[in-house]
Parts: sequence; C-alpha cells; structure tokens
Amino acid sequence: MKEQIIALIEHENPKNPLTDEEIAEKLGLNRKTVTMFRQEAGIPDSRERKKPVLMAKMRELIAEQPSISDRGLTRLLEDDGFAVGKYVVGKLAEDIRAELTGKSMDDAGAFSPSEYAGNTEYAANTDDRHLSGKEQNPSVFQNFIGYDGSLMNQISQAQAAILYPPKGLHCLLYGPSGVGKSYLAELMHSFACGTENFGENPPYFAFNCADYADNPQLLLAQLFGYNKGSFTGADRDRKGVVEMCNGGILFLDEVHRLPPEGQEILFYLMDKGKFRRLGEVDTHRESRLMVIAATTENPQSSLLLTFRRRIPMIIEIPPLKERPLEERLEFIRRFFWQESSTLGQYIVVKKEVLQYLMSMDYAGNVGQVKSDIKVCCAKAFLESKRKKTKNIEIDFKCLAGNIKGASRTDYTEESLRLIREDMHFHPEDMPQKQRADELENWDIYGTLERTYNRLVERGVSEEEISSKLSSEIEAQLSRDIRKIETSRFSGDEMETIVGAEVMKITRDIYQAAKREIPDLREELICPLAVHIKMALQRSERGTRAATGVQNFKVRHQEEYGTARAIWEEISRKYYVKVPEEEINFLAMYLYRFRERAGAGKKRISVLVVSHGAVACGMAEVANAVLGTDHAKGLEMNLMDSPAEMTEKVIQAASILNQGRGIIILADMGSLMLVGDKIRERLGIPVGIVGRTDTMMVIEAVRRTLWTDDSLEKIVEELDVKYLSTPPETSKKQRRKAVLCLCITGGGAALELQNFVQERLKSSLNGIEVLVRGYIEAMDVNEIIGKVEEEYEILAIVGTIDPEQEKYPFLSVQMMYQGDGLSSLRRILKRRRLMEENDLKDVIHTGHITVLHEQGYKDGILDEMVGRLTEDGYVTKDFLLSVYKRESMMATVLTGGIAIPHGASEHVLKPVIAVTKLDTPVVWDGVNLVNLIFVLALDENSKKYFEQLYQIISDESMVSALRGCQKPTDIYRILCESTKSDK
Repeated sequence: MKEQIIALIEHENPKNPLTDEEIAEKLGLNRKTVTMFRQEAGIPDSRERKKPVLMAKMRELIAEQPSISDRGLTRLLEDDGFAVGKYVVGKLAEDIRAELTGKSMDDAGAFSPSEYAGNTEYAANTDDRHLSGKEQNPSVFQNFIGYDGSLMNQISQAQAAILYPPKGLHCLLYGPSGVGKSYLAELMHSFACGTENFGENPPYFAFNCADYADNPQLLLAQLFGYNKGSFTGADRDRKGVVEMCNGGILFLDEVHRLPPEGQEILFYLMDKGKFRRLGEVDTHRESRLMVIAATTENPQSSLLLTFRRRIPMIIEIPPLKERPLEERLEFIRRFFWQESSTLGQYIVVKKEVLQYLMSMDYAGNVGQVKSDIKVCCAKAFLESKRKKTKNIEIDFKCLAGNIKGASRTDYTEESLRLIREDMHFHPEDMPQKQRADELENWDIYGTLERTYNRLVERGVSEEEISSKLSSEIEAQLSRDIRKIETSRFSGDEMETIVGAEVMKITRDIYQAAKREIPDLREELICPLAVHIKMALQRSERGTRAATGVQNFKVRHQEEYGTARAIWEEISRKYYVKVPEEEINFLAMYLYRFRERAGAGKKRISVLVVSHGAVACGMAEVANAVLGTDHAKGLEMNLMDSPAEMTEKVIQAASILNQGRGIIILADMGSLMLVGDKIRERLGIPVGIVGRTDTMMVIEAVRRTLWTDDSLEKIVEELDVKYLSTPPETSKKQRRKAVLCLCITGGGAALELQNFVQERLKSSLNGIEVLVRGYIEAMDVNEIIGKVEEEYEILAIVGTIDPEQEKYPFLSVQMMYQGDGLSSLRRILKRRRLMEENDLKDVIHTGHITVLHEQGYKDGILDEMVGRLTEDGYVTKDFLLSVYKRESMMATVLTGGIAIPHGASEHVLKPVIAVTKLDTPVVWDGVNLVNLIFVLALDENSKKYFEQLYQIISDESMVSALRGCQKPTDIYRILCESTKSDK
C-alpha cells in the first residue's frame, strides 16, 4: 500500500501535486489511511511539495517584471500550468519582493481586504469598470439611506466583500429587525453585477432559514435539491437553491434560526464549493458562490464558532434610534413619496404629524416606519374617497392607535429646525432613485378602491363601507406588523400592535377581574387586548356585532356579573361606551381563561399487566406515541403465585389511582378476577380487559386522557373494538381535520387557517383545516359534536381553549411563536405513524441485538451483516459494499444514530438489522453512536426507509428505543406502535 502511494507521488505533476484526497480516490482508500502512510514515509503534503516549484517560477517572473500586479502574476502562472489562486500568489509574492528589495511588507504598508474597494492599483489591473468602487459606481448604494453618512463604513465593507477575489468574502449582516439587512444584500448583488468576480448577471437567491428551522429534511431539499425517490413526494429530480446559485450570491436571512445541523451542512460547501443533492451518494456537484447571512441575534451566542470562522466579514447595521435625525427624516420623506407614487395622488402631510413621526422610538425600525406610514396614508385615502376630495391630507387623526401610544424621544428643537412647514409629495416629483426603491408590492389601495366602488354600486351605506374598508386596513396592518414582531408576544410588542391606551385598558380589566376571580389566568391579556381594540373601533363607528351569545349571562352568571361591573368602571374611567354584546364577549373571555383543574384533575388510570417482560414495553410505546407517561406497566414473575400477583396489582392500583378508578389491561386469565378484590380493598372503580396488545393500550390511554367517557364505556368499547368486531364491520371512516376556533369564526380563524395550511402544507397530506366560531351555537360541545359527525378531529387551535380533553389544544400565541407549529406537526406525524407501518415486513426479532458490553464499530458491523448473510438476506459481497460506503461518506444522523447500508445489488430480500448499545461507540472519528440500523434494502424498499425515518426522527420514539433492554421491546416500538391500513 505504501509503495503504491509513493509511486503515485513520484510520478505526479510537480506544478500541481496530488492531494491526499485525490490519491485516496485513485487507490480506493480512505483519506486518513493515505495521510498516515505519507507521513510515515516522511513525504510533505501537496502544498509543501508544490511551494518550491511555484516559488522558483514566481521569482523568475517577478525578476522580469518587478511592477507586475498580483492578478497579472496569477494569470502568467496559470498560463504556465499552475492551478493557483490570487490570494496564495499575493502572499508568496510578498516574501519574494521582500527578498529582492530587502524590505518587508510591514515596512512598506500592506492593505486590508476592506481597502480593496477604493484601491486604484487593484482597479487598474482589472477590465471591470465597477471595481474602483465608489468613484465609478456610486449609484447602487446611494439608494441606501446613510450610505454617505452614518453607514459609510458599512457600505465600504459591503463593497470590499463583493470585490475580494475570487468570489467575494462570505459576510454576515448583523442588526435588529427592520434595519434594512435584506435590502443591503440586494444592493450588494446589484453592485456585484459586471464585476470580474461575478460576471454580468450573477444569480441571487434569498433563503429564509426561519421557514425551515424545524424541518431539517425540507431545509436540505430546498438548499441542495433532491433526486427522484429520495423521500415521499420526490417524484422528479430537482435542483436546489445552492445549485441554481452557482456563480452568484446566496442570501441566508435569519440565519440564527438555522439549527446547528443546518449550519454544519454548509461547511463543506463554503470550504470546497461542493455538495450533494438529497438522495445522492457517489456524485459531487460544484457551486462556487458567495454567502451573505443576516441575523438579529448576537452571532457569538446564536451561531456555531466553526460557522462564524467561515464568515470573515461582519457588517453591523445600527437600529433606527441610533441614526442621525436627518436620516430618520429621509426615511419618512421616501416612504410618503412611495405612497404618493403608488396612489398617483398629491399628498400633504401636516408639520405636526412629521414632527410626531420623527420623535417616535420605532421598535421595528425602518420596517415599522414604512408600515405606519402605509396605515396613515390608507386612512387618509379612505377619508378622501368618502369626502370625494382630489388630494390626500394627512393630519393627526390619521395616525394609527399604536403610533399615538408609542414611546417618544424629545427631539423638539432639532425637529423644529428640520421641519418648519407642511410637506407636499407629488408622484411626478419623486426622485428616480426612490422610484427604483419600491421593492414590495402591497396593493392595499387597489383593494380598497375596488371594494369601495363595488359596495357603492351595490347600494351599501357609507357607514357599512367604512366598516368593511377599515377592517381591510387593520387586517393588512396586522400582517405587516407580524413580519417585524419577535417570536414571542411581550407586553411592549402587544402595545405596539394595539396601542398604549388599549393595553392600559386591558391591564385594568385584568386586575379588576382578578380581584373578583382569583383563578383568572394572565394569558387572557393578549387576545383580550386585540378584541378590545376592535370593540372600541366598532363603538366609535356606532356599529354593533351580532354575537350570538346573548344567553351567556344565564349560564355563567358569576363571569357575566363581573364583566358588567368592570365595563361600567372602564366606561367611567376612559369615557368609552360599549354595547351590551361586548359584556357577553368579556364574560366569555373571563370564563374561558379561568384556571381549571389541570394537573390535579381526576382521571382514569391505565395499568398494563403481563407475565414476563411485555407490559412495560407496551406502556412505554403507548406513552411515546401519545407524548405522555400516563400508562404504567407491571410485569409478573412466572414463579409468582396468584395471590402474590393479586397483591402486586392491588399495590400498583393504590399508587396509580387518580380519583376515577383504573383500567387494567391484562394478558393472563389469572388476573381477570382481581377487579373485585381491588374494589373491596380500595373502594375504587375497576375495569378489566383481557388479552391486550399495544394498539389497545394506545387507545386506552387516548380515551382516558382526551375524553370524558366513563370507565365502563371505555372498557366495553375496548372489548368490542379490539376483541369482537372485525375491521370490516367497523363504522365508516371519517375524514381527518384540524379545527380552528375563534369567537366569530371570521377574521382571526380564517387567517389562522391560511397560516396552518401554508406552513404545514407537507404535513397535512389530505387532512383538512376547518373554521368554526363560538357564536354558531349555545354550547361549544354542540359545535364540536357537529364537526365530529363528519370528521375525526386531530387537534384544535384558536383564541380560547374549549376545554375538550380528548383533543390537544394549541393557542394562537403558540401557533405564531413557532413552538405551536412544531407541536401540531408532531401530532400529525404521530397520527401517520398510527396508520402506516410496514416495518414488520423487514424487521425481525432475530436481527435485533441489545449489546450490554463494550463493542467496536467494525466488530458490530461484521456481526450484524454476518447474521443477515447466514439467514439468506444478503450475499457475501454486501459487507464489503457497506465498508466501501462508510469510507466514502458519513452515515451518522443527529442524535447518535447510524444507518450503514450497502449496494442494493447484493440484497436478496429486504431487511433492516438493529443494534442498541448500552455503551456508545465512536463511529466516524468524531460522533458517538448507540443506535445502529443496517439497511439492506432494494430499489422497491423506499417506503420502509421513509417509515423508519419518521420513527427515528421523533425524539420521544428514539428515547423509548434507548430505554429498551430486550429485542422484543425494540420490535414493539418499531413495528407494533403503529398499525397498517394496507
């Protein structure tokens, strides 16, 4: 082996010596093996072997042309057959020139990468007219307010990052939300067009990492593309963003939302310019691109050190409050000009409005300024339509509630100096650079105009038109604000959304209600604030809402009485008047947000009992599938007498009793009579179900946790469903649905429906998202009951918890914070697991091992594959193909799981072997592994891998697997935790 390596090196091209990786590829070896033999032979690496040859040629060229630039020197070396970059040439040239002149570059004065933008020698040695930066191409960055003021240094950094050869410097844009990071990235791309680094029309792709933060597989597919058949739904080959961005710029927005695994997969691309599509094994694709990342979080704490090292240029953009007042005014002027251009109408903005806008502390920075000005113009536009005036005048009444109540900074004197009169904006006077700045298409005005004209034609009253159009404005405002919100609703953020006055009213209501209803939850504040804002607006317009809950006061007199007293107090204090139906709404909120008996609520317990090691495994699987720990297992020794078994069951029932009795699922007839003794000793209800299995345990846990059914009903239906009735005679299968509930079933629920459908498109897979309102019936149980007639409800999302224990509930706050989406995705995923599983076809207990003693990777693989070979599932060549693939690529997944696999041509019958290790082994020199799945699958086995991947990507299922001590336990989790509907 060593001789072969030495022979290759002796006959290599001295101008471009072979790297260890290239030698390994030629000889079919592991790179680490080549490195070890090369070092043992005392042979330097490829760079050291190349250096003396390269230096000799460079000395010759520099002696002939002392003033040659690094770029020109690089071209001459390339013409001579060297594969070398300008950066390396520049470094070596420093040493050579120092030798020739007797001076070091430190004495002469080296320049940093940030100086490339204006360096005249650098510009002179290129054919590109843009490379002298500011002097020759200033127009691109002039659109970025502050380019020649407070952000001059940042613009210089951006130019240097683009111009740095050969493909720019990867850079990170850092600053709070709304400061213009995305816009700066687009301008950097415009600046790159025509440069030697990027060419005339380099591609540009913006990729928001937050959209895929909780779905690594989708992230990989979007970034790197995939091959047909690599996962469910991959019905054709598809390029990823990275491949389409070759030669251009990739903008990774909200990169702090990229999980560590996602950061790591970019390392190889940034280092080598190579990647693989999802589903590819042997193919390496190339993409040379520049990465511009953006984050609102501290890079030191939110990004991996290894990721930060690969991004040498960090550009920090300050918040708006730290920018000069002149630049704040420039933003305001620009956005009013944009609205004038959009409307095609003359806009007059009062001096007082401008001064007020100048003095605001914008939490959402530039993005919030733009949103607030849009709302001002929208309200003024509506007023001009009603009054039929030609021009639009924006006075103090046009300011949105959140603007009037926002915190302010006292800039009075300076504001007066800058703003001495009203400002006038005409669409034809708008500067060309500002017209080019209109990057977003928000057609709210067109929508308002079309809606207004349509309603007038239908004879709708001006009052109703005003109400409808105002609702459209507020809906658009909420969508805009959601873009600049942080992931959690703090008090300050809610204040920004609904206004300071509304938040003060809401907090007063909560404090007053808390005195009368001590168990009122603080989560009431956010949804109530939104509702009060809308209620006050309806009151101001004199419009009333048909609530459909007029009889609520009869059924919930305590909450209604408290609500009436509070509204009367609030009306006196804030001089507001609200109609009767709003008292009903407030009473409903008070009722729904009272603390209910949660953790301490009486429930029916579930105990699984068996001879031998079976019960705990079934209980564990049921708990893992449903995400709980409600079921408990009790395993009897085969040597125990009936009396001893009975005593153990009674003791367990005594400990587990939660007030509503216990269901015992037993696999032995000797325990069928224990119920009477438990009732006699403990005085609690008991239900016994004989001959149990894992699916029955799952159903028992689900029914006891999520329904109010009696113990007797659950036991009776378990017996009928699982022991008596064949599957063909079961009732007609209902469609599955996620139910969105709000007060009216309108605005908020419809928006939530669209949000769920858009964000969980891949997870829904035929599951419908329904919308219902509390005003549809007297009782929420009636609403849900009607839905249940046609649908199987998987989860409920909405503004108020309907307190249906049989269905998991996710609040609006949870859904928009991100953790709600993840929770709902897990619920849908587990439902699929309960319906589709064919792993029992390829997983057998004889191929499952629990290894208690210390093992080693090679020995474990030899043992696992050897058993498959002996049993006739694979040929003898399969083991070699496994090792070959191990040498080519890592087979380690996140979380200590390895999936070694071999070539499909050596598979006789599809099979998956499993080994669980008590002591982890080092798999690839870095990662520890304690769960190993050897995949011997052929081209028709895609569904088996997909089903296995669903299980091992579920943390609760993996945790259950790690807790197993017997092969049968592992088999149950992988094969019996779900049922097949094939």
